[in-house]
Amino acid sequence: MRSFYTIIFIFVPLWSLCQTIRGTVNNKNHEPLAGISITVKGKQISTSTNEKGNFQIKVPGLQSVLVFTGTNVERMEIALAGRQSINIDLETKVSALDEVQVIAYGRNTARYNVGSITKVAAEDIAKQAVANPLAALQGMVPGLVVTPTNGMPGSSFKVQIRGQNTLSPNLNALAAIDNPLYIIDGVPFSPQNVNVNQFPSMISPGKGNYYNTPYAGISPFNSIDPANIESIEVLRDADATAIYGSKAGNGVILITTKKGSNGRTSFQLNMQEGISKMGKSMPMMNTQQYLQMRREAFANDGLTPNLTPGSLGYAPDLLLFDTTRYTDWRNRFLGNTAHNSNITGALSGGNNSTQFRIGAGFMRNGYIFPGGYAEKRLNFSVNLHHQSNDKKFTIDFSTLYAYSKNNCSSSESALTAFVLEPDYPELLDKNGNLVWEYKGVLLNGSSSTFNPIAYLKQKYHIENTAMNNNLVLGYQVLPNLSFKTSMGYSSFLANEYSAYPKAAQSPDYNTNTSARFGNNDLINWVVEPQLDYNLLKPKYRLDLLLGGTLQKNSNKRNEQNGYGYINDDLLGSVSGAARKDASDSYSEYKYIAFFGRANFIWGKKYILNINLRRDGSSRFGPNNRFGNFGSVGAGWIFTNEAFVKNQLGVLSYGKIRGSYGTTGSDAVADYQFLSRFAPTDYPYDGQIGYFPQNLYNPDFSWASTKKMELGLELGFLNDNLLLNAAWFRNRSGNQLVTFRLPYQTGFNNIIKNWDALVENRGIELSLNAKLLRSKDFSWDAAFNVSFPKNRLLKFPGIELSSYATAYVVGQSLSTQNKFRYASVNDSTGLFQFYGADGKLTYTPKNVSGGKLNDLSNIGNLDPKYFGGFQNSLRYKGFRLDLYFEGRKQMGLNYLAQVYSFVPGNRYNVPATFEDRWKKPGDHAGFIKTTTLYNNVAQNANQFFQQSSGVYGDASYIRLKTVSLSFEIPKNILDKFKVATIKLYATAFNVLTITGYRGNDPETQNFYGVPPLKTYTLGIQCEF
Repeated sequence: MRSFYTIIFIFVPLWSLCQTIRGTVNNKNHEPLAGISITVKGKQISTSTNEKGNFQIKVPGLQSVLVFTGTNVERMEIALAGRQSINIDLETKVSALDEVQVIAYGRNTARYNVGSITKVAAEDIAKQAVANPLAALQGMVPGLVVTPTNGMPGSSFKVQIRGQNTLSPNLNALAAIDNPLYIIDGVPFSPQNVNVNQFPSMISPGKGNYYNTPYAGISPFNSIDPANIESIEVLRDADATAIYGSKAGNGVILITTKKGSNGRTSFQLNMQEGISKMGKSMPMMNTQQYLQMRREAFANDGLTPNLTPGSLGYAPDLLLFDTTRYTDWRNRFLGNTAHNSNITGALSGGNNSTQFRIGAGFMRNGYIFPGGYAEKRLNFSVNLHHQSNDKKFTIDFSTLYAYSKNNCSSSESALTAFVLEPDYPELLDKNGNLVWEYKGVLLNGSSSTFNPIAYLKQKYHIENTAMNNNLVLGYQVLPNLSFKTSMGYSSFLANEYSAYPKAAQSPDYNTNTSARFGNNDLINWVVEPQLDYNLLKPKYRLDLLLGGTLQKNSNKRNEQNGYGYINDDLLGSVSGAARKDASDSYSEYKYIAFFGRANFIWGKKYILNINLRRDGSSRFGPNNRFGNFGSVGAGWIFTNEAFVKNQLGVLSYGKIRGSYGTTGSDAVADYQFLSRFAPTDYPYDGQIGYFPQNLYNPDFSWASTKKMELGLELGFLNDNLLLNAAWFRNRSGNQLVTFRLPYQTGFNNIIKNWDALVENRGIELSLNAKLLRSKDFSWDAAFNVSFPKNRLLKFPGIELSSYATAYVVGQSLSTQNKFRYASVNDSTGLFQFYGADGKLTYTPKNVSGGKLNDLSNIGNLDPKYFGGFQNSLRYKGFRLDLYFEGRKQMGLNYLAQVYSFVPGNRYNVPATFEDRWKKPGDHAGFIKTTTLYNNVAQNANQFFQQSSGVYGDASYIRLKTVSLSFEIPKNILDKFKVATIKLYATAFNVLTITGYRGNDPETQNFYGVPPLKTYTLGIQCEF
C-alpha cells in the first residue's frame, strides 16, 4: 500500500502538468485557418491546426501560455489561465504584396499579378480634404497625370494615363484628351470624364487663349463622395486592360465602394469644417505706377488725354477719377474666404450570411467670390451582400445616389475684374445698387462690360442627379465552377439655367434680356454574365473566366432660349419670353462583347495570364464593326527558387513580369460612318433646308493600341522595402484623322482611319518603405516617379494633308511650333524675333502653303517627369501625414494672357511691367506701351503671343497635404462605450516651390482661380 501511495504521489503532479488542450483557430470572419502553428511558450512543444482549424496540444500546466503563429496572420499569445479548451480568432497579416487588388472582372494580389496596377486605398483618400475623388489621385499613381482646370467648386480635371495616344480628329476643334475608361462597382460611369455643362459660366469661361481654360467645366465626379470609396485601382498595361478591349486603349480606372463587414453593427460619423483661400499671386500696379504707364502710352502714341467718349484719347482714369484713390481689386474679388462643410455617416454590420452598409452625406463648398455662391451635394449609398446557408447562392447589390447643385454666375467678368484701373470708382452706391455713371459720365469698366460686379445679377446654376446601381447574382454550380450575372444601370441627369437680366445691364443702353434652359441626360445600362472555374492543387492553381457584355448608352440634350423679357421676374420661365428658340439632339450607342481569361500559377513561382475579347460597336462601319483584342502576361517569382533563397537572403521578394497585347479606342462621336444631314439654322422662303454633315464610310473603325511592358519587383528586409520598376511602350495606330476633300464634293473633309502611328514609352518607378517600427512609433514612406516620352512615329502623306503644320514626324504631339523670341529692341522698343535664317525681324512669317516658315520647335508640353512622395509618422495616438506632388514641365506663363490686351490701355497689369521700354537705349523686358489697337506695337503683341516668349519653365513641387490626427486612447473610450474618436486637422495645397512666371504652374491661368489653399478641422467617431 505504501508503494501505491508513492506512485500516486509521483504521477498525479505529472498528470496535472501534462494536460491536453483542444481548440479551434479562425480568422476574423470565423472561417477556419489550417496550418497555424501553436507552441507552448518557453517549451519545445508545438502542433498545428488541421483543415478545419482544430488542434490539440499537451501542455505542462494549465497556467501555460500558447503562442499562435502563421504565414498570413498576426502573432498572438494566449494565457490558458486554467482553461482546457480555447477558441480564438486571429488577425490576418496583410503584406503590401498580399493586399487585395480589384482587377478587371475579379480580384488578385500584387504578389501574383503580372499587370501594371496601382491601388489607392480609402485611407489615402481620407487624408486629403477633397470633394472630387479625381483630386485624390494627383501624384499618387505612376504614369497618371491629373490636372485641375481651376480651383472653383465642382470644376473639372484633366486625366491621362501614359500620355496622348491619338491625333486630333478635327484640327478646327479643341483637341480631345485621351481619357481612361471609368468603372464604378462594375458599371461604366455614364458621363465618364466629360464636362456635363452645356452653357458657359464662371467655372467654364471658354475663350481658351484668354483664360487658358479650354477644358474647364463641371465635373461629373463631384457627384461621388470620396468617403464612400473603398479603393481606386488604376490599370495601365495590356495585361490589366486588354480584357476591356476597344475601350481600354487609354487605360482603366476602377472605383470600388465600401461594403459592410461581418461583426457587430456600428455607426461611423465624420464631421469637418474648413476654409479655402487663394494663395500668393502676382502683385498688380498701384495707382501711381498705373497712371505713369498710361501717360507714357499716350505720349508714345502722340495723343493728348481727353474726356470725349469714343475718341482715341479718352482717359477718364487720368482726368476724371480720383487719382489719389487706390483699390486692390484682386483682393476685393479674389481675396475672400470660402467656407466648407462636410458631414458623412454610415451604418454597417452583418453576420456570416448577410453584411450591409448604409451611408449618407452632405457637403457644401463655397466660392471665394462675393455673392454667396456654393456647390452643395446630398448623397446616399447602400451596399448589401447575402449568401444562402449552403453558401451556394450569393447576391450583391450596391447603389450610389447623389443630388448636387452648383450656384454661381453666368458671367466670367469676376475672373478679370481685378484688372480694373486702381483708381476706378466704387461699384455700388450707399444703397447697394450697381453704379453705372460717375460725375455724369457713363462708366465702362476696362476689361469688363460696364460694371464688373454686375455678374452678381447674372444667375447660373446646374442641378445634377447621379445614380449608379449594380446587382450581381451568383450561384456555385459545382465545387470549382460558379456562375454570376452582373447587371448595372448608371444615369446622370443635368439641368442647367443661365440668365442675363436687365438688372445686370446699364439703363443707358438698349437692354437685351435672355435666359437659357438646358438638359443633358446620360444613361447607361450593362449586363455581363460570367462563368468562373477555379482549380487549386498543391502544385498549381488554375482560374478560368468566360463572359459576355451587352451595353447601351444614350445621350439626350435639349436647349430652350428665351429673349426680350419685359420683367426680370419672368426669367425663370421660357414662357415669359417675347421670342423663343429651341434645339435638341439624341445619340445612342450599342455594344456587345465576349471575353475570357486564363490564369495559371505553378509552384507559387511561375505565372501565366491570357486575356481575350471580341467587341462589336455601333459606332463603326459595317465592314469593321467587330474587332479582336487580347494580351499575354507572364511572371516569375524568382525568390521562391531555392538557389535564390540560399544566395540572396536580404532579398525577401523578387518578380520579373512582362506583358504584350492589343487594346483599342472607340472614343469617337456616334454615327460618324453614316451619311447624315442636319436641318439648317435659318429658313429660306419659309422652309427649313438640310445640309450634309458627313459621307458614308463603311470601313470606319476604331484606333488600336499595342502595349508592351517589362517590370521588375523587389522586396527587401522581409518586404518592408518594396521597389517596383516598369518600362512600357504603347503604339497607337489606325488613327482617326480628318481627310480633306475637294470642295466640289459638297464636303470639306471626311473622318477616316489613317496609317499614322503614335508612340508613348517611358519608365515608372515606385518605392514603398516601412522605415521604422516599434510599439509606439512607426514611419512609412512611399515615392513614385515617371519618365514619359511621346512622339509621332509615322504619318504617310502628312506633307499633303491638313496636318502638315500641326504635327511633325519624330516629335511629340504636344510640340509647340512658335516664333523664336529674341528680345525688346533697344532703339524701337518693339519685340523682335529670329527668322528661319537666324536673322532678327519684327514681322516673322507665319504658316503658309503647308510650311512652317519662321516657326520652329520650341519644346513640348509633355511632363519630362512627375511623381509624388508620401510620409506617414505615428507616435502612440498621434499621426502626421505629409504628401508632396511635383512635375518637371514647360508651360504657358502669365504673359500669354496679359498680352491678350494691349498694355497701356485702360486695364491694370502686373507690377513686373515696370521693366518696360521707355526711351531709346533701354534694355527692357517689355515693349513700349500704347493705347491703340492698330499700330506696330499691337502687331508686335500678336507676334509675341505666338512666340517662345509666352512659354517657360512650369515645374513645381507642391506640399499637397498635411494631415495631423489624434486618436483618443481606447481605455478612455471604453468607459463611454465608444469604439473610436479621432480628431484631425488637414491643410491642402499648403506650399508650392516653383520658378514659374505666373500665379500657378499647374493651371497656368493668370485670369482665373488656381487650386485653393484649404484648411479643415474634423472629428471622426465610431459607435
